[in-house]
Amino acid sequence: MKSMIYATGLAGLLWSGSLQAQNEIDALRYTQIGFGGTARYCAMGGAFGAIGADMSVLAVNPAGLGMYRRSEFNFTPNFFSRTTSSTYNGTLSDDSRYGMNFNSFGFVFAGKTDNATEDGWQTAGFGIAYNRQQNFQSNMAMRGESNTSMMDSWKVSAGGSSPSQLDGFNEGMAYQVWLLNPIPGDSLHYSDTIPDGDLLLQKKSVETRGGMGEWDFSFGGNYANKLYLGGTIGVPQVRYEETTTYSEQEVNDTTSTFDYLEHRTSLETRGSGVNFKFGFIFRPVDWVRVGGAFHSPTIIRLSDAYNATMISQIGGVVRENSSPSGSFNYSVVTPMRAIGSIAFIIGKQGVVSADYEFVDYSDARLRARPQVFFDQNDAIRLKYTAAGNLRIGAEYRLQPVSLRAGFALYGNPYAAGITNEDTRMSFSGGIGYRDPDDRFYVDGAFVRTMWKENYYFYDDANAVNNESGVTNIMVTVGFRY
Repeated sequence: MKSMIYATGLAGLLWSGSLQAQNEIDALRYTQIGFGGTARYCAMGGAFGAIGADMSVLAVNPAGLGMYRRSEFNFTPNFFSRTTSSTYNGTLSDDSRYGMNFNSFGFVFAGKTDNATEDGWQTAGFGIAYNRQQNFQSNMAMRGESNTSMMDSWKVSAGGSSPSQLDGFNEGMAYQVWLLNPIPGDSLHYSDTIPDGDLLLQKKSVETRGGMGEWDFSFGGNYANKLYLGGTIGVPQVRYEETTTYSEQEVNDTTSTFDYLEHRTSLETRGSGVNFKFGFIFRPVDWVRVGGAFHSPTIIRLSDAYNATMISQIGGVVRENSSPSGSFNYSVVTPMRAIGSIAFIIGKQGVVSADYEFVDYSDARLRARPQVFFDQNDAIRLKYTAAGNLRIGAEYRLQPVSLRAGFALYGNPYAAGITNEDTRMSFSGGIGYRDPDDRFYVDGAFVRTMWKENYYFYDDANAVNNESGVTNIMVTVGFRY
């Protein structure tokens, strides 16, 4: 009987299930970008908005292209290590992920303008570069004992729906494997097979893969060696994959017939988008540079594909049910960004610089036709807030070697009153070598980023405290001509 009811409601489940796969978490994932690029840029904490003449500035302040005197090509391979320690109800677990990727590569074509004059346009540059903004590679393992169950949450959300209306990616599967059952005489409300207060061992593993990077097509110029202007068309690309396995098991045998449940989910997201960036750098005196940049909202068109499986063991009988394959196309609109920068040039010995970036995470939006994400966008406005991101860097030159250091602090995107925090802190350093003719260079950088954030198994009452750290070691090899 249950399978017949499930079949008659399949079409509705395909639609309603897909709507629940997109939420405020997706909006934050593609809005909360970090600093990634060349080794010199990363070693100095990403504080390059007023320095220029680096491939990474195409994604930050394209006016930096006006600082180029010659053309350049470079590439930056990166090794990363990410570890997450998770504490749930006093139980500590940890997991890690290692790998390699490209942090940055690209070309800049630069030189003197035709009919260049001392009080006119001096140089111009055109650049094409790829800069990584997010690395989604991670493994998390979480476990602990609890007197609550995922079914406590699902029987509430199932209430008021007939069996044929249950979400086929969640409650509908629990119904099929006998974890949720209609209350006798009330077909719209449910009881669960797990007795209230039963002590359960809960486990969850989460594997994420992919990344977010941006192709930048930029143009910049130098006017009278005083004012530098530039613009960028940015084309972000997204690949995100997530596989989760959640389980509950009785710690001690009781009179209950429940033994075990397992819920597996798989999500794959692909997409691309577009944005525009405009910036300037002004040099009032030789030893000071002031910069500013504006980044338009980014529109990213995304496509999700996902499925789920539920397994139960009740009274020694194992039951399994799989969801239909869900898919959904939608867009994320990320907020605009404003960046102010200043740099102090210390003769030929070095530079000290700082960037301050403002972004209002509550301005992010989810869009789809014909559906409108009313509830999800309300959650974005409620849960997120404006934050400032500070980047500071320094470089000291000992020709032909340069020493570099940096610090970055990315503000908490969560609003006051929300029981979560995601302030990110990065420490960086590096060393570089320039050949005497300035035709070849090699830079190395080390970046350590740390943050804390809550993860929720199935509702706001079951928080896992995660402490994450990522180490990036990268090398940039560049050629100038």
